[in-house]
Amino acid sequence: MSLFVLKIIGILSMFIDHYHYIIGGPEILNIIGRMAFPIFSFSLGEGYFHTGNFKKYFGRLFFFAVISQIPAYIFKLNYPLNIFFTLLLGLVVMKIFYSRKIPFLIKIILIGGLVYVAKKYDFDYGVYGILTIALFGILRRKKFLIFCAFLALNMLLVLYPDIFDLAKVQIYSMFSLIPIFSYNGRKGKNMKYFFYIFYPAHFLVLEGIKYIIDKF
Repeated sequence: MSLFVLKIIGILSMFIDHYHYIIGGPEILNIIGRMAFPIFSFSLGEGYFHTGNFKKYFGRLFFFAVISQIPAYIFKLNYPLNIFFTLLLGLVVMKIFYSRKIPFLIKIILIGGLVYVAKKYDFDYGVYGILTIALFGILRRKKFLIFCAFLALNMLLVLYPDIFDLAKVQIYSMFSLIPIFSYNGRKGKNMKYFFYIFYPAHFLVLEGIKYIIDKF
């Protein structure tokens, strides 16, 4: 499947997850929602390798991170900094890792520092989020290694949930590898701004639905 279709799956699973969080519903909705972040992490990696201008890519993510923080505060989400900030930090991790000018030891120190920042300042998905982005970006297209690394990360989360500040239900994110491994290398339809705008917009939609349900 194309990257466009993959992103559609990602935003649908995210919408379902946030429907569960804001409005409520059976736990299966939460489980389905676990597919969203790994798909976004993978998409970020593809975006990094295909972008013609890193600064513009960085700036676009930063702009929507700031815009998306408004509904995040209004609707009192669990994390002070929304998912765009996590993706932004992950993008910097990839930039550092693939830099030919930075010594390897310095790379490890810098990336470790960014992981600490994600933990310290409560970025959405925190340490888990940065490590997920890193493994998809560093192990790009190496399906077996991605599977092993992602399984190991999720098992660590199950064993030490307090370190990652995430529920054990995140283990179901392993199912995201099914559509990710079905990626055919094609971009598909070019609707990148739709996906950026969808994130803050869908919170408004869900809060509107919640208001109607509570009112009537």
